[in-house]
Amino acid sequence: TDLVRCTVIAEDLRQVNALMALLEARSVVGLTGAEKRGGEGDEAPMLELDNSDGDRILRITAIKNRFDESYDDSKTGGYRDLSLNIEVGWTMQEGLVSFEKVRDWGLLECQRHICEIQVRLQSQHHEIVNGLHTRYVELRNQYNG
Repeated sequence: TDLVRCTVIAEDLRQVNALMALLEARSVVGLTGAEKRGGEGDEAPMLELDNSDGDRILRITAIKNRFDESYDDSKTGGYRDLSLNIEVGWTMQEGLVSFEKVRDWGLLECQRHICEIQVRLQSQHHEIVNGLHTRYVELRNQYNG
């Protein structure tokens, strides 16, 4: 698997919730028992695979909700976002890519890819462009160093 990242800019928390609902509708949540793994720096517990809907093509493998009221943003310089790791599986035949259902990943010779989706509020995105993210990285490195 590989890791890439994209950022979605939302106008407000209502849009964040709408995006989350859309992703959840097309996803299973968690890792299968064979794929559970832990390591240094893991911040969220791994969840059991919920594949009640066999037509889902995404798997949510991690969620960090820094919009949650209980999140202490003092260590991140006020930085808040929603970060999701989404895994997709695909096959390629005759130059065409087909995204495969999660339930079929073990049956097919799928390539798999993990994508990080960061969701930020538009108001904070302007601050990030103007230096908030730099302060966040400095504070994170100070606390992790």
